[in-house]
Amino acid sequence: MIQVDIGDLDRLTEASYRILRGEKPPLLELPPEYPDNEFRQFVEYFNRLIGEYTLFADFMYAMARGELDYEPPASKMRVVQSFKSLQANLRHLTWKTQQIAAGDLTQRVDFMGDFSAAFNEMTRQLEQAFADVSAEKERSDQLLLRVTDSIQYAQRIQSALLPADTAFGPAGVEGISLWLPRDIVGGDLFCVETCPAGVLVALLDCTGHGVPGALMSMLAVAGLRRLIQDEACHAPADLLHGMNDWVKTTLRQETDESPSDDGLDAAICLLRPDAGELIFAGAHLPLYRMHDGALEVIRGDRPSLGYKRSRSDVVFTSHSFPLDPGSVFYLCSDGLLDQPGGSRGLPLGRSGFRRMVEAIWDQPLATQRAHIEAAFLAHAGEYERRDDVTLLGWRALA
Repeated sequence: MIQVDIGDLDRLTEASYRILRGEKPPLLELPPEYPDNEFRQFVEYFNRLIGEYTLFADFMYAMARGELDYEPPASKMRVVQSFKSLQANLRHLTWKTQQIAAGDLTQRVDFMGDFSAAFNEMTRQLEQAFADVSAEKERSDQLLLRVTDSIQYAQRIQSALLPADTAFGPAGVEGISLWLPRDIVGGDLFCVETCPAGVLVALLDCTGHGVPGALMSMLAVAGLRRLIQDEACHAPADLLHGMNDWVKTTLRQETDESPSDDGLDAAICLLRPDAGELIFAGAHLPLYRMHDGALEVIRGDRPSLGYKRSRSDVVFTSHSFPLDPGSVFYLCSDGLLDQPGGSRGLPLGRSGFRRMVEAIWDQPLATQRAHIEAAFLAHAGEYERRDDVTLLGWRALA
């Protein structure tokens, strides 16, 4: 009968216990003089078990951490072979997931039982969802194209309403215009109309921008031209008063039922070349006069035109100036002054506009327009355009 030392049995028991607890015990060592018997043979097999268990445990820990490229141990134990097969399946599943992430929604899994069914159903639903999104995007793109085509057509109509610089000619002045709508169409418009009293120059800055602003600008221009042509109204202050009535009446703003609370700011000048005179009236927009190297700001009246809160009986103030070659006059919408930009994102403001024109006011007007546009765009930089921008300028010919 084999005689086994009780201490050796205790070490076997402790190693088995540590394996059952998920620990990695050290190999058991017998002294060199230990007999070559069945117990030594058992210990050798037990040490092989510990070695393969240790390699298997490292392999399992690596898989638990998601290290699917970890080299599996060279073991013939069935449990190791099963996990090697699981590792191969997970690696293949990872590849299929990467293909799906790259857009190949036809990938399917057929080697992981119930998981395969759930995975394939998820992929099928993703494929259907992407197909639905793609179809909806196609419909949206077609709708956007039709809307954009319509707006671009409206832009051609709106642009056709803008007078050329040559329209200033009958007033005996050289004139320029700069029109930069924020969107394809905008709420800013300007008119240069010849009338028996001289030439009327009007800048209209309507509520909003884009399509709503463009609709308001059409309404405002229609009202202005009706007053000039049908009612022979030529005085700037009277035109502002008449346009205020026109907007409030047309949009039914005197009634509680009207949903509209829209309007516009406007500046109108009557140029009388025979008298050498300019008459200005403004509704919340000023006139700028550059004379003797200094910029003078002639403020318009505070009320705007239209809007439910505005009064129908407001009286606008007229201002008169000599129309002489030594002066340059400017009108601009608030989109020019309110545009944020620069290093601190601050509005250009009147001080910025003043610096623009005082630097180039004595140069040809075409040069001034190019300079002002470039300076405005440089100020705006990467900041989003806030509003439509319009600038008019003129100088009496010598």
